[in-house]
Amino acid sequence: MEEKTARGRKWKPALSIVLCLAAAISGCVSGRPGPLLPAAGCASPEAALHALVRKAPPQGTLKAIAAIQVATPTGAYPLKLAVLLRRPASMRVEAIPVLGPPNFYLAIHEDRLKVLLPDKNEFYAGRATRENIAMFLPLRIDVESLVSLLMGIPPAVAEKDPQREASMEEGSCRIDIRVGASRFQSLRVRLADGLLEGIDIYNGGERPLYRVRYEDPIQSGEFATPRKIVIVSEEDRTTLTIRYTEVEWSDEEDKTAFDLKVPPGVKEGAFP
Repeated sequence: MEEKTARGRKWKPALSIVLCLAAAISGCVSGRPGPLLPAAGCASPEAALHALVRKAPPQGTLKAIAAIQVATPTGAYPLKLAVLLRRPASMRVEAIPVLGPPNFYLAIHEDRLKVLLPDKNEFYAGRATRENIAMFLPLRIDVESLVSLLMGIPPAVAEKDPQREASMEEGSCRIDIRVGASRFQSLRVRLADGLLEGIDIYNGGERPLYRVRYEDPIQSGEFATPRKIVIVSEEDRTTLTIRYTEVEWSDEEDKTAFDLKVPPGVKEGAFP
């Protein structure tokens, strides 16, 4: 079979954005808990964080149809995707064209990124690094954080001994997560119902890398899944507006759903 290298290839903007959901997420979106904070408000950031983690589905898989609008300084691109997400780092994305079968498939599982482009008869595979994901997604972010954000769950903070500071902010409890003087996350939890309404991701500084906002939650049993997610990359001046329909949660663990097989006769290439 013919070998090709993905690095350096000029990807079309539409395909770049597709992974954005990749999410798909990503993904697909959030398993979000119901009321988390007492009416008194922001007294215990640790309790609020514990409730967010405890009530999030530990092994649940989220399936949804995602209508995405990507806005960049050079233009805007609409996408419609079928997404499948499962923590900690599994996702599958399929583009839904106006007519005909899907023309883009992306899957990430066990640190492997696979992409199938049926219209071009091409298949690529390699490590799910930030750089490789960024070939399709305009957000340079690791897959674990992406899946969590698309599921409405705060990503894990890898640094040791993080400190949490809580403050009131216009009807919300803001929880800043720091290590020393370096900030890594800011969470906003609504006092009225305890829902997570936003996450800002930092890289140790005071300027956020990404701002994530959750809106229009729908109740699914004990969870509230946001049907609208807005992700803003301050550095890239890119905004992703994701709207979900046909949201489904499943406890079944089907690893094959996050895999892509090489179809016979396609041209194979490798990500670095």
